[in-house]
Amino acid sequence: MTLLIGTDSGLYRADDVPFERDELDPVLDCGVVTAVKSWDHTEGVFVASSTGAYRSLDGGETWTDLEVPLGDRFWHAGQSQVWSILATADGALYAGTNDPYIFRSVDGGETWTEQKGFRELPSRGHWESPIDPHYARLRALETVPGRPDTLIAGVEAGGIHVSRDGGRTWTDHRDAIVDDVHQVLPISEDVWLAATGYLDHDLENLGLGHAVGEGGLWRTTDAGESWDRLDVGSDFSYIRRVFVHDGRVIFCGGEEAPPAWVNDDHEVALFESTNFGRDFERVSFPGEPHEIIETWAVHDGDVLCGSGLFDVPDERDDVEGRIMRRVDGEGVDDESDEGDGGEGDGDPTYETVGRVDANVSRIEVV
Repeated sequence: MTLLIGTDSGLYRADDVPFERDELDPVLDCGVVTAVKSWDHTEGVFVASSTGAYRSLDGGETWTDLEVPLGDRFWHAGQSQVWSILATADGALYAGTNDPYIFRSVDGGETWTEQKGFRELPSRGHWESPIDPHYARLRALETVPGRPDTLIAGVEAGGIHVSRDGGRTWTDHRDAIVDDVHQVLPISEDVWLAATGYLDHDLENLGLGHAVGEGGLWRTTDAGESWDRLDVGSDFSYIRRVFVHDGRVIFCGGEEAPPAWVNDDHEVALFESTNFGRDFERVSFPGEPHEIIETWAVHDGDVLCGSGLFDVPDERDDVEGRIMRRVDGEGVDDESDEGDGGEGDGDPTYETVGRVDANVSRIEVV
């Protein structure tokens, strides 16, 4: 099985895990990778990035530019970026950009049409990104299991919004959850998880400071009508992504938002839950206390994850990306320096299985 590794300096390909640094192949020069995704119902694998969206039909060896409309809308990094991409079972493709806009293609990416109903959401005038006050980012774009016409859009920073007609019209749900939405993960028709950060427009407009919001890991059981926070009381509530596998919920949280990551003025922690969020246990991993884990995948039955300091305001050249593998505690060498996973009592641990010359933002197995 092939592992695709998205970084803040393009896309790499590993033919096996573990791997050595010189065994990685750079396969796509696309700047900052914001998504790498594939679906059972759609041929190929897709990448969203700062230079556009791409598709590969040969396991990541070659790529075709899908030419998502980016326009000339200026923001802090220049032109617009593609932050999210989605393929639905009816053959449609969707792409989310900053500003943000949603585009739809029904011919495999040959042509794109803006879903203008997304512009009409009442709260749109209050959206903004953490860096550029004019253009928010559409970080999350998902479909709901069992409801193929229901789409979920998560805006950084502008809340969560829902369409029930394939993206033509949208319902504004900003007031149901915090503004700074990084990821939405649908588990079933009505149960979804959301990973969020600290930007809160209302608090900021009151003069209480930048990135002083609640953040946290949230769950809805009524398809986004209302949300409850699962990690109440945690100091590590700046969360980029959450992962669910075999009934286990896993997330990595930071004490501070990315401005503090630049000078390592932050700490992070990795948590796991086996009862769907009623309780979380902290798990040690290589790269503590500063590397942020924000991507997971399953490779040959093993959970892999990737870390770095992705998306900091001022890029650093002294931070490398890391690929790790989760190992159940039984049989783990307690003398290993690859993370203090327990005392041999069955607690999980994480081991480094590869290093990358850039921060790891997304991984996908193909």
